[in-house]
Amino acid sequence: MREEDVDWNIYHRIALGEAKTIPDLIEITGLDEGVVRASLQRLVRYLLIRQEGEIVRPMGIEEMLLSCRIRYTEDLPVTIENGVIRLK
Repeated sequence: MREEDVDWNIYHRIALGEAKTIPDLIEITGLDEGVVRASLQRLVRYLLIRQEGEIVRPMGIEEMLLSCRIRYTEDLPVTIENGVIRLK
């Protein structure tokens, strides 16, 4: 299965509330733990989900937009660390 297909499957399981933890995703999708964790890393990098330990959740539109702006605007005086906005 292509990475894009895996990411799509996993994202929608999270967004629909079918899975809230990594073990849930492994069980529901039947995918190997390494494949699931690699997909989650990509989804976090793409600013689609937030992962806190074994718990995963979809990001809201506002959170996505703010995270994107903070990530790509170099002269902003703030950053996001573990979901908390902090001054640089």
